[in-house]
Amino acid sequence: MTTPTSEEKEYYDLTKRAFNFLAPFYNVMTLPLVRVRDQVAEFANADKASTILDVATGTGQQAFAFAKLGCDVTAIDLTQAMLDIARKNARNGLVKFEIADATQLQFETNSFDITCVSFALHDMPLMIREKVLKEMMRVTKANGVIVIADYDLPSNTIGRVLIYHLVSLYECKYYKEFIATDLESLLRKIGVEAVEKVYVLHGAGSIVKGVKKV
Repeated sequence: MTTPTSEEKEYYDLTKRAFNFLAPFYNVMTLPLVRVRDQVAEFANADKASTILDVATGTGQQAFAFAKLGCDVTAIDLTQAMLDIARKNARNGLVKFEIADATQLQFETNSFDITCVSFALHDMPLMIREKVLKEMMRVTKANGVIVIADYDLPSNTIGRVLIYHLVSLYECKYYKEFIATDLESLLRKIGVEAVEKVYVLHGAGSIVKGVKKV
């Protein structure tokens, strides 16, 4: 195991402190994403036969959207406080919650039909983001699906400027670097072919579906 860089240490410290504090309010804060969670599960073409890994699950809302379709869902997060709330809200027993670091997944290669990360990559510095995506790719089965939902910008200039400055007011410092990154190029770099993209939240977000190359 390599020694974490100073930027990685800062990220882990910030993430745990922030989300331990935000956990009791997180479901209310993310109410605008309720419909998007269902869209992600539908866009992934998940069904009852699908095994799912939901990365950075938080309070489990994305995991529950997959579980509603009858999928076998494993959901991980760094923050115990978030997982405590997720477990309290779990009703049908179809989601297994585990505390884990997504840059060092303990699952075997080619374990899941679908891996998903929803509105979490923008909270990560690039080096962490790339490690997470590489690990997601590794544990996804050959020709399996990787789904990423996160912030984006509308196509029109006025909308782009307004959304960018609005989101910058409340999101962490990594957002600006994330929004400037070509996500599809990053996916190609790690061996994932982006095959479909749909915009959500009036263009302020998008869902990208990739396929693991054999």
